[in-house]
Amino acid sequence: MTETFDVIVIGAGPAGVSSALSCRREGLNVLLIDKKKREDIGEKVCGEAISKKTSHRFSEKVNVEPPLENEINANIEVLALRTLLPIDHITLPAVGYMINRHLYGQRLLKDALQSGVKLFSETKALKPIIQKNKVSGVIVRSSKNEEKELLSSMVIDCSGVLAAIRTNLPKDFEPLLDKELTKADYASCYREIIKLDKEHDLKGKIVLQYEEDIPEPGYIWFFADGDRKVNCGTGFIKEEKNLDKGVKSVYFKAMEKYYPKGTYDTIDGRGGCVPIRPPLWNSVAPGLIIAGDAAYHPDPLTAEGHGPALIAGCFAGEIAKEAIVNKRFETKDLWKYNELIFSDFGSKHVRRRILTIALNKLGPKKLEFLLKRKVVKQEDLTSEGILKKRSIFSYLGIALRCFPRYNLLLLMKKAIDISKKTNILCKNYPKSPNNFLEWRDEMEKLYRKI
Repeated sequence: MTETFDVIVIGAGPAGVSSALSCRREGLNVLLIDKKKREDIGEKVCGEAISKKTSHRFSEKVNVEPPLENEINANIEVLALRTLLPIDHITLPAVGYMINRHLYGQRLLKDALQSGVKLFSETKALKPIIQKNKVSGVIVRSSKNEEKELLSSMVIDCSGVLAAIRTNLPKDFEPLLDKELTKADYASCYREIIKLDKEHDLKGKIVLQYEEDIPEPGYIWFFADGDRKVNCGTGFIKEEKNLDKGVKSVYFKAMEKYYPKGTYDTIDGRGGCVPIRPPLWNSVAPGLIIAGDAAYHPDPLTAEGHGPALIAGCFAGEIAKEAIVNKRFETKDLWKYNELIFSDFGSKHVRRRILTIALNKLGPKKLEFLLKRKVVKQEDLTSEGILKKRSIFSYLGIALRCFPRYNLLLLMKKAIDISKKTNILCKNYPKSPNNFLEWRDEMEKLYRKI
């Protein structure tokens, strides 16, 4: 007999557990599926950084404890963008934690199971079940290599970058949903946790160190991860001229400048991939909601996806409940989910992607010039700074400081102007699918200009 649920959630990472908790809090019958063993759920490369504000907001929404003391490796206060200049010219507020992904993930999973969520671990989602032009369940393969059908009113795809459900939909199913995954959508990355011979200077910091030899987005990261411990890594889009570049070789070459071999012990080193583009412009289809990495929800500048995934999962649960209560599962009935995303972190991430493109076009040396001349200041890179109005006199002052390299000033001005326009577009996200194509075309036209 085929098992039937109100909601099937694919993937037990942050977005998946959040979706399951949210749905269960709404009184729904929820199945959570993950390909990992139960005891391994929560273990993942990257994603250790999380915003304090976001983690506490999530905890309040689903009534669970925020990160506990034993789950926090280090506290974070600022994000620093560095070039070869001796000081941090750009430091942005970034209050949060470096957490133990496994401990935190396991605790949230336990909370979900105790609330009544059912778990199928060691189970791989193969493809969606389509009935009457609606996603109505999934076909899965168990650890015993047995395939079976599972039915549901709603499916929430939180299966990570590869988006097991979204990318396996029929091509003619919901034309407003992007079903492809291209190399330009994500960065391949390599991350290590190292223990130094001596104390580091990273306490309270996330550092993005820009390097000429690292392809887009162009930096190696260093996060304080406890006493003498550092989370470090790099990643880049592997396409065109970067196809033959190995992420590990690029990483180790950059590491020699800052932490040469012999000055540390490697505790853990693994590869992975992370989305590096704006959120999916539309993340719903009949019977389907997409959240987390599967919907490109990480911050394109820092790759921090843990917090956005938790919030997206909460939104997904709310919309799934509405759909089930009203027995309305069409794209238009789930559309509010998109509005919630773009009125929340989505708008910021749209602008952050423009910033990463601009920084990559500049490169470290040109960025250093702008920083030395104070053409670019740290407040210019905050959301408020990008969106603020400037007087003609402030523009004249900037122009004088930029002499004679006005092309750099024009690039930054273009990036700021485009950011402002995308912000307006996000505020005016379509209330229904009717005007979506026009909205999407306008957004993509702006991206092509940068």
